[in-house]
Amino acid sequence: MSEEIKIIDFEDEEQNKKMSTVVKMDNDLLSNGFPAFSKKWTPFDIDWWNIIDSQIIDQKDNLIKVPISKVKELMYFRKHMSNDEFIKKSNETLRKFLTIQASIEKDEGDKKMYINVNIFNQSYIDTDYNAWIRVSPPATKYFNNLSQWTRFALEQATRLHTSYSKKLFMYLKQWRTVGVKSFTLDEFRKALDVPKSYRPGSIDQKILNPTAEYLAPYFMKFKITKNYAKGVRGRKLIGYTFSFKPESKTQKDVGYNKRLEETTHLYSIMTNTYLNTEQKFRAVDRYRGLKLGTTKKYYESAHPQTVFLDPESVHRAKRGITHRSDLYGLLGYKIADLEAIILTYEDLLKNGKLKEWDLQDLAIIERACFDKQIKLAEKTEHSDKPYIPQRKILINPLVVQLIDGHRLNDYKCESIDLEINRLIRDNFGKYKQREDRRPYELKFNFD
Repeated sequence: MSEEIKIIDFEDEEQNKKMSTVVKMDNDLLSNGFPAFSKKWTPFDIDWWNIIDSQIIDQKDNLIKVPISKVKELMYFRKHMSNDEFIKKSNETLRKFLTIQASIEKDEGDKKMYINVNIFNQSYIDTDYNAWIRVSPPATKYFNNLSQWTRFALEQATRLHTSYSKKLFMYLKQWRTVGVKSFTLDEFRKALDVPKSYRPGSIDQKILNPTAEYLAPYFMKFKITKNYAKGVRGRKLIGYTFSFKPESKTQKDVGYNKRLEETTHLYSIMTNTYLNTEQKFRAVDRYRGLKLGTTKKYYESAHPQTVFLDPESVHRAKRGITHRSDLYGLLGYKIADLEAIILTYEDLLKNGKLKEWDLQDLAIIERACFDKQIKLAEKTEHSDKPYIPQRKILINPLVVQLIDGHRLNDYKCESIDLEINRLIRDNFGKYKQREDRRPYELKFNFD
């Protein structure tokens, strides 16, 4: 190893104790280079690309170390592989990456030069189970001081199971604040490396239908529209449009509480009007890494009293906030997190989708939010200025009603829990009077 190569050690260097959890990919490389050099890549290869990309951003041409154990942890569906098998497969992928080429245009006086370079020029895996890779000096422009890039959460990208869903996830994230992206049929085939033998029916069955279920948690109101030629006899398919609720420019990709994040993703699945009930069951299975049909089978046999359909016996991942046994540690949450969860529950409730256990869970979350707000009140209890609930932060009316109606020295009494339950019934029980148009699977009785 030459002396001028600086090694970035994620374990020893103070500012790099943790791996980066956000991918930032140069837009030109994503749109023009990636579709070409990622042909025939497996989901494993794509995951490694995103992991490496997230670590080499703004590291110039240093040799970068990536701990294999952390890579394996990120690869949600690869945990069953032995370490030796995982390392052998990883080394094969890194060898592929050393063959990736890019074309760079450069002006030299009155001349224009077209330079073909390998993006990476060195990689290896050591006996301490670390992978090392280095960007070629001429290719550093793709990973340093980016002016236009696409960003997304690394964990979300690696959680997807198929190469089609992973690639489409990356392309759509480039349009995250727009909420719509269209492909001609040829563009779509090229971008996702669709086999030439796939006719439209095969694309539906093997790509679009599963991908809609895979991406439903991550793109709110995700919809696929087929585009047909106008003025042509018959129905000639010419492309696809993918639409979803645009993300705000300030929306974070990471940093969410894990339980809140899972609740949000389940909410995105359950409220997607473009998926039928069967597809929603499968979307939950895909999201949680369960065998297809698991959620539906459990639901039909046990008739759970919660909309989130997550039996402990079949759930392999960490349980989310939608589980009653996890709800009693909520005082460690920020008020903003509690409010976001409350709004999710209330929106589902207004649409007639929550069940009896979910109403009880909402009461527990409301109580946690109430207690947090009271703690803020206690800080100003002895000041000259009267305490006013932080309505700019606290947007839930139920908790405000409780705070307005109680003195600070009696808020811990058991009557608070009774009043919270009463307010929930009074405020949301009226929705049971609406005409019930829900599928039979989601019907329930409040009484």
